[in-house]
Amino acid sequence: MRALKEIRSWGRSMLGVARWQPGVLVVVVAAVWLARPPVPVLATLACGVVATAVGLRCWALTRPVSFGRATALPRTWWWRRQVREVWPDVAAARGLDVHGLPELRTIAGLWPHLRVTVRPVRGQMVEDYEAAGPALQTALGVARVRCEPRGFRDIVLHLTVGDELRRPFPATARADVLDLSSLPLGRTERGETWRLSLGPHTLVAGSSGAGKGSVFWSLAFALAGAVFDGRVLLHGIDLKGGMEILMGRELFSTTATDAGSAVASLEHLVTLMRDRNAVYAGKVRSHRASQDEPLHVVMIDELAALTAYSTERDLQRRAEAAINLLCSQGRATGFVVIACLQDPRKEVIPSRGLFTQTVGLRLKDASETAMVLGDAAAATGASCHRITRDVPGTAYVVPEDGGPALRVRAGYASDDAIRDVAQRFATPVLLDVPPLVSDDLGRRPRRPSRETSTDQEAS
Repeated sequence: MRALKEIRSWGRSMLGVARWQPGVLVVVVAAVWLARPPVPVLATLACGVVATAVGLRCWALTRPVSFGRATALPRTWWWRRQVREVWPDVAAARGLDVHGLPELRTIAGLWPHLRVTVRPVRGQMVEDYEAAGPALQTALGVARVRCEPRGFRDIVLHLTVGDELRRPFPATARADVLDLSSLPLGRTERGETWRLSLGPHTLVAGSSGAGKGSVFWSLAFALAGAVFDGRVLLHGIDLKGGMEILMGRELFSTTATDAGSAVASLEHLVTLMRDRNAVYAGKVRSHRASQDEPLHVVMIDELAALTAYSTERDLQRRAEAAINLLCSQGRATGFVVIACLQDPRKEVIPSRGLFTQTVGLRLKDASETAMVLGDAAAATGASCHRITRDVPGTAYVVPEDGGPALRVRAGYASDDAIRDVAQRFATPVLLDVPPLVSDDLGRRPRRPSRETSTDQEAS
């Protein structure tokens, strides 16, 4: 299968070269034919061309980022030409040229990112160009189109013409975790390291098969060194019987695989949080992880199974209350919640607003993208619902500085890699969770029936 894909890739590349500069190709073939060099010279020349092509292809496959940077100039020139050729047709198809063709003022940037500055015709708005974005994306065959205003007159179209996130890569664990404020989870569409802030409570939303496990284990791998030295304690909750977290159970100080043990673990963490709050009161305003006062990271594999789908209403209510307390009071004292779920609707996760950092994997539709990342991110090119199934772990995130949503991909963690990391970085701290006790507090008293009230009044 891979061989067939490679053959097709070579065929497309040769066709692309022939279509790109057909005149140059004809001249080269004619020159070789007229010169009629000796066979040894011709064979040497052919071998040199083949060896160069194979070497470039191997470079592109093994080091796509460096290959892209090295060939950025010719690719950028080619894409600039393509944009200018396609623009009149796209503008006409989307009705942008009714009162004249919008002017392409500049095409700047370097592959794989181009910035196309457009001078709109009077009466046009940014929303008109946002609506034309999908048409331009399809016409050019680019990975992403994002629009934003520049000044008072111009509009900038940001084109991502190459997909550096296409190929999967392994998640890695490091022994020396010095900075716990942000963790390396994978790569961004710019070829840079994707770092996720650790501190804000994080909600990871994605459909089945979208790659929530990649984000989950990339985060656990990034914390492995701090787990091993006791500065971080991981608490795993997986109501699918532990299929996910028990693969790397040695990393977790506590694990819960059913609703009862999950509620017991969450309420125990609330107790630890309140004890630390009492110690910090009037003395410390922010937590710094250490072996004496570790950072507690709660990792929930499927949040909705705990807060919405549970058939035991009392456990569901207690789980919601504990999560709300941890999310609203835990950050300053070193308690962080990382939760994954498939359905981001408010009725499924009422406390969605308490998760101030969101990661949007592949979702069903544009409305779910807006639920997870916000209307502004969805309007400016964050298209979680357009992520294809063959790139699990790919997501959109909104940076902390409030900038435009960034396309990222988390590393892939195989079963063997999870077991290996769990054994090498096993936590030295195992916590005993008190057994779950019944909770009569907070229950609404039953309303007396009308007959009982009548009898009491009569007496």
